[in-house]
Amino acid sequence: MKRHFLLVIAPLLLATTASAQATQIRTPVSFTLSSCTGLPAGVTVSGSGESFVVLTTRLDQNGNSVIERNDLVTGIAVDSNGASYSFNYHNHSTMTVPPAGFPFSVSITDHFNLVGNGKADQLQVHFVANLTVYSLSPFVVTADFKNIHGNPFTCDPI
Repeated sequence: MKRHFLLVIAPLLLATTASAQATQIRTPVSFTLSSCTGLPAGVTVSGSGESFVVLTTRLDQNGNSVIERNDLVTGIAVDSNGASYSFNYHNHSTMTVPPAGFPFSVSITDHFNLVGNGKADQLQVHFVANLTVYSLSPFVVTADFKNIHGNPFTCDPI
């Protein structure tokens, strides 16, 4: 999911030349969480909600395009046993793209929380990472994870 975000948004970001601009985007979100190592065996969770994203772009003093993404998703979920949950997801990312385009850097703080009355209660996953992207096709990236809680690779559905 995170790689997909980079592939979709990177061409737009590489073309950014204007000074500070903000774009707000609201979209529906749905997910099914089934292979999460933080869930009890046999339990799946399906959720839906709304995503609110604010993208801000600007040029810094070195001519780099700086793109900030703040994403908040809230909603409700139900597990395969019928238990109810609420969830929230937040992502703050900053992408710094030099005038030449590559390599560009991305810093990410990402978390997902699921709270409710079932066996998946208090599922919390998050990570903080710095990426350097050298190419989009083929996709070449290095990642430096500063902090990981839970398993965001299998338990962060957004």
